[in-house]
Amino acid sequence: MQYSEERKRFRLERLTTPSLQSWGKNIPGIKKEGMNEEVMIHCGWGRLAFGQTFEDHDKLIQLFLQEESGQRDLAIYVQNHHVLLAKAPDLLFVDPSLTLRLWLYKYRMPKRRHGGFHIRMINQKDVQRVNEIYRKCRLVEANPDIMIQNQFTPIFNYFVAECSEDGEIIGTITGIDHKAAFNDPENGASFWALAVDPERRTRGVGRALVRAVAEYYLTRGRSYLDLSVLYDNKKAIALYKALGFEQIPVYSIKRKNHINEVFYTGGPQP
Repeated sequence: MQYSEERKRFRLERLTTPSLQSWGKNIPGIKKEGMNEEVMIHCGWGRLAFGQTFEDHDKLIQLFLQEESGQRDLAIYVQNHHVLLAKAPDLLFVDPSLTLRLWLYKYRMPKRRHGGFHIRMINQKDVQRVNEIYRKCRLVEANPDIMIQNQFTPIFNYFVAECSEDGEIIGTITGIDHKAAFNDPENGASFWALAVDPERRTRGVGRALVRAVAEYYLTRGRSYLDLSVLYDNKKAIALYKALGFEQIPVYSIKRKNHINEVFYTGGPQP
């Protein structure tokens, strides 16, 4: 009975947390206690703004106006994102992606692991190869210097999958610790830029990389792991749901630029 009551309390509590409070009145101060304000971090391929740390939409707009050429900035967890868009309709749009969350208390270790590769942290020699995989997967390449600098901070955790036979990097993923980034009162984390070399046939690389990030943050006491995925990427969505991720009402906001053009003009998808 006590366990059932705890689960019920947890379900009710998580519905009012800042990252899921995407509309309505300002989030009560108790839910944001100790949280850093106006946090935007550089991921190498662009900047990531944590919308729950911004009280003023105009400041987010100013940050998007500073987006560098060839980069892809985005904001996530923005409260009243429709109001933000109404203030800058020619500048911003809602990315056609879904946000999925894995509550890490639900995570289950696999009964067996895939062979043929191992997962490790990135080093400086890997950066060129990681960008090569980004190119093959049509992702924005990351600034190598920023990537290496980030790896030496508590905010970023870059993982790669290395082939056991030839030592080649065949996949990569970037974890971001929200607690380290802005003292997240929800104690969360997320991952970005999951990419696997499409020319390599090794099975289970993407799944193993996601598990590596989930297990990394689980051991560090984080409460959840979020991700963003295009709505029509059915293969990836099926993988994430098989791992226990569930969709949440969170949206990503991006700037209209040549990189994102197909997503706000209705043109053919890449």
